[in-house]
Amino acid sequence: MEQLLCPKCRMEIKSNSDFCNKCGLDLIKINELIRDGDKFLNQEKYQDAITCYEKAIKLGKNNDLAWYGKAKALLKQGENSENVTLCVKCQLCPVLSEAFYEDAIKCYDNAIRINPKFKDAWQGKGMALEKLGRSEDARKCFENSK
Repeated sequence: MEQLLCPKCRMEIKSNSDFCNKCGLDLIKINELIRDGDKFLNQEKYQDAITCYEKAIKLGKNNDLAWYGKAKALLKQGENSENVTLCVKCQLCPVLSEAFYEDAIKCYDNAIRINPKFKDAWQGKGMALEKLGRSEDARKCFENSK
């Protein structure tokens, strides 16, 4: 069974705890924010999702799920900005999508730093790197996701 750590102070916590006994962090609030972010992500409301994940990160910066969620939302925003490019031939959209992918990679890196065995984060980072044409780096991430 995997050890659960407080996303703020990194103290071990019980799986059914509502608060961290050391720092008092409200674990229920963080989980609600991540759950709300996931709902917005599924509804393709990416900015709302990012806002939820960022609030969770502010409460506990060592929360791999919050970083992962934010990265996923940024990756999706990048893909959407590419689709806009195809429709409107906008010159800014390719630059915008690159910025989303770069930001997503940073968030995936945070999730991986917190939890090096987070296979979905490795997979997502590989997808973002692939979008940027960094195939060799992407391949290494995909290998880590297995």
